[in-house]
Amino acid sequence: MRESKRYIKWVIGSIMIACATLLGACDIIEDELPTYDETSIVNVGDQAPEFYIESLDGEMLQMPNGEQTLLILFSHTCPDCKNLMTDLQQYLSANTVRHNIMAISRGGAPSEIEAFRDEHSLKFAIAADETADIYYKYATMYVPRCYVIDSNGTIRHITYEYSKGDVELLIAQLDKLD
Repeated sequence: MRESKRYIKWVIGSIMIACATLLGACDIIEDELPTYDETSIVNVGDQAPEFYIESLDGEMLQMPNGEQTLLILFSHTCPDCKNLMTDLQQYLSANTVRHNIMAISRGGAPSEIEAFRDEHSLKFAIAADETADIYYKYATMYVPRCYVIDSNGTIRHITYEYSKGDVELLIAQLDKLD
């Protein structure tokens, strides 16, 4: 009996040491992650990099396009991206938005992006960029990234990752361009 109590104390102590080590390692990893600025290739005031890609619906999406545009760079496996897309679709369903909206995946096969679109009932233009070439013209890390781009192709506002309220903020930024 005494042996088993000693063994249980040893196991619990070992688990506590392992947890403390893991938590310390997480802090180190978190501290070493690059900032949004360090991973941004383009910034507010820059020209949006040029691209052409076919949407899942066969429409040609391009930048620059002469329109005020909300460009969303996302990953179909990202929970924040899912929340953004769902909130954006809810907003679009409840409001009239006259701006161009396009979402480009950072990787993923067209069938995966199509399944993502269908699962979340998304009605705006979405394209699958399997090689993530478009994403890497804009950034090196973090999704979703949203770019408000004026009709001259100048980036006017950027959001990184996603927080509740970003959809309204992005639409308001587009409206300011009028």
